Amino acid sequence: MGFRFLDLPPEIRDQIYHEVLSCSNARIPPPNDDDPASYKFDLSVLRTNKQVNHEAKKAFQDNIFIKITTPWSESIDHISSEGRVPIITTGCKAESFLNFHLWLWIDAPGLPPRGVAYSMVICLDDLPAFTRMWHFSNLNHHGLNEHLRLKLTLKDPHVPDRKIPKSLQTQLLLPFGLVKALHAFSVQGAKVLPSVEEALKQDQAIPDPTPEQCIENATVLKDAGNKSLQAGDYTTALQHYTSSFAAIHITVAGRKRYVHADGYYMRELTSGPLKGQRSDYARLILRVKLVANIIQTYLKMRDWEEARFWGRRSIVLFRSSFTSADSEELTGEWEGLQWDWVRESASMGFPARWDMGKILYRTALASREMGFKREAGNLIRAAAIYLPHDEIVQGEKKGLDEQ
Repeated sequence: MGFRFLDLPPEIRDQIYHEVLSCSNARIPPPNDDDPASYKFDLSVLRTNKQVNHEAKKAFQDNIFIKITTPWSESIDHISSEGRVPIITTGCKAESFLNFHLWLWIDAPGLPPRGVAYSMVICLDDLPAFTRMWHFSNLNHHGLNEHLRLKLTLKDPHVPDRKIPKSLQTQLLLPFGLVKALHAFSVQGAKVLPSVEEALKQDQAIPDPTPEQCIENATVLKDAGNKSLQAGDYTTALQHYTSSFAAIHITVAGRKRYVHADGYYMRELTSGPLKGQRSDYARLILRVKLVANIIQTYLKMRDWEEARFWGRRSIVLFRSSFTSADSEELTGEWEGLQWDWVRESASMGFPARWDMGKILYRTALASREMGFKREAGNLIRAAAIYLPHDEIVQGEKKGLDEQ
């Protein structure tokens, strides 16, 4: 006798439905670090028969979806590409989609009410990424939110007028604490709890840290990382360095660094120990110092691959500001044109040149440990130009010249 799915206990069938139809299991990792994840729901189970359709639909309805509607067609691409927010569906399917717990209506004063609109649907797990993207955009384009209106509508898509539990209201609403200083903002529907709404308004009222505060906080975290590094607590050191990057709006995710809110730092610092200095200049110096320290941490951990990766990545990026070379190759002949950028940048008095020299030398150490001898030699020669008074580096260069 053949196997019959409906002979399985109801709790086992329910578990299978959730495995097939949940957002977490429908999520497809991105093909590369620059693209967002995506979703693919296998809804064929709903077409099996009436009983399976009835049971599986309940599992699908346990997902928490959010619908976002704006009058700007380019918003969808911006949210997906700039914010790397996974989008489940857009277009006509999103317009007709009603199985959402939260609806965002974003527009601007002066636009006709409910004119041409473009919608998209996202999962609850991706809402924080969406609000962070919006937060960074407002920092990058000063005053953006002053020209925008946001209306949030809560609803239970399955039982009209049923109150949404406080825990879910918190998950749905509090991420918008990052979205501040809007022209107009409102929350309505599904018996919004005053305590949750008040917590949201309190978060929105907290001003963003100034560039001065961001750089000072990042410096404190960097120094804490240095102390952990000196104490041999390498994991904690890396955590502090990652937090330091986050304090200046740079997100570290694995081997990727995402730089946000450049426009926020395009001004002079008006207080603190760096008063009078350009904040973007101070941020750049801090970034170079952090990379140098991260490479040193990996060297101490004997993780040559990570040390070399972080170093090469920064060297190639730095080189690209002086040359049109797009290759990651660092093994060319030292006397070749591809290394002229080292002499050029060093002669310009690059502000973080000492730390750049450390990056070059420490990367050379990792490359040598991994057997990339020519690359290591080139990097040591480059480091010697940046660190003319470092006896260890100069001694290594002398040894290379004598070979």
